[in-house]
Amino acid sequence: MIADQVAEDRASTPGAEQRQPDITDVGSMMADLGERARTFIRQQPVVAVLAAVGAGYLVARVLSRRMT
Repeated sequence: MIADQVAEDRASTPGAEQRQPDITDVGSMMADLGERARTFIRQQPVVAVLAAVGAGYLVARVLSRRMT
């Protein structure tokens, strides 16, 4: 009986229904992210290269520690 009431309360609360992202929404978000990245790289190419080098270095360090 109590479990039924809890289930009803959860179903009636706002936001209980979470919307799953559509594949078109995900594609749109990825396209937007790609465009923002391209814009940043065009505006600040040195910073972008240094960030990529730094990220690659960190990934290599983490992976090399896992291999040993």
